[in-house]
Amino acid sequence: MTTERKVAIVTGANSGVGYSIVQRLVDESPFPLTIILACRNKTRAQEALTSLQLHFSTHTSSCPSTTFHAPELKIELVDVGSAASVLAFNTRILSQHSQVDFLFCNAGILPSAGLMWGKIVKDMFQAPMSLVTRSDVLLQPKQHLTEDGIGNVLACNVFGHYLMIKGLEEVLSRTEEDPGRVIWTGSLTAEKSNFQIDDWQGLEAIQPYESSKWVTDLLAIRLNEEWAGNSDSDMGSVHSASVGISGDSSSAASSGSEMSGASTPTRRVTRSTSKTALATTPTTKKHIVSLSTQPGVVASGIGGLAAWIVFLRMVLHYVVRIFGERNQTISGHHGAHSNVYVALKQPVEKLDYRSKYGSCVKNFGKEFLKVEKVAEYESGQAEFVVGKLEALRQEVLAKKL
Repeated sequence: MTTERKVAIVTGANSGVGYSIVQRLVDESPFPLTIILACRNKTRAQEALTSLQLHFSTHTSSCPSTTFHAPELKIELVDVGSAASVLAFNTRILSQHSQVDFLFCNAGILPSAGLMWGKIVKDMFQAPMSLVTRSDVLLQPKQHLTEDGIGNVLACNVFGHYLMIKGLEEVLSRTEEDPGRVIWTGSLTAEKSNFQIDDWQGLEAIQPYESSKWVTDLLAIRLNEEWAGNSDSDMGSVHSASVGISGDSSSAASSGSEMSGASTPTRRVTRSTSKTALATTPTTKKHIVSLSTQPGVVASGIGGLAAWIVFLRMVLHYVVRIFGERNQTISGHHGAHSNVYVALKQPVEKLDYRSKYGSCVKNFGKEFLKVEKVAEYESGQAEFVVGKLEALRQEVLAKKL
């Protein structure tokens, strides 16, 4: 019997966490995959493809021969910071695939104009751990507007992916038991304090990257509620009902808890356990789930810093990890753990869309998962932001007609 080949799209797949998502997805998947490397730069994408093909041809020993499935890898060029590029990408995908099982919204930018040396010296004495866990010592320039009139950081980190998701909704929508999965690479530094509702694009933000990542968290949660055809309050009652039916009220994931792979949170992605409550909504449901992850602290070149600074910081990462700082994943391989976990976790109702899944490691590199509620999530704020994103999408579509 031939096993169904599932389709995954990974944006920013040519390096860092994105590259490792592709690698680990194939190594750990129980089914064969077609993976689309959605990249901006053709040369770098081809180099990544060649490297991945070499890995899968020479490292199959890391997977039992009875379970390893040779992948089909493809390159599709797309600049998620450009609406025209994303729309063209969507058209190509729809012409080639009748279904997409996984969409990893991973590509992102963190522009930097250097380091805030005064803050570094201050933090060395007052908050030394923040030097290796946060990006707020980076001097982030204010965003410039793209050709679509959108802040460049928000365009790349959020809006381009939103435009991609909306364009691919019909092929992402699978079945109630096996929904399509949209998986966001968020950030450990995403906090509500970095976001201002009257500057929701972060055009005036001191830290536009962190602002965009908070928007990512809002969007990742809110999409579930829209696809379920329910308001935020309706979803709360539905999931409360499902817990009462199953009698599983003791299985909520605690904030910051370590996981090796098993947890049953109270607010679940599944919509099958309370069909009576859902039947009252006239909105057409889509069988897609949206999940937020964060890769921990990966020593990558995303901030565009000098090589010696990246190297020095990497050394510090290892030092603090030995002394117990669990967020220091350092490598893209460890950083991709949470992404691949939520993609392959079965059944899907074991996942909690109101939580963020974080990659962590112990002193000497043993991985574990940290599941934390997005505690500051506000439904009104999320609805406002998604409404703004949808208005931008309609403007873009109108211009392209």
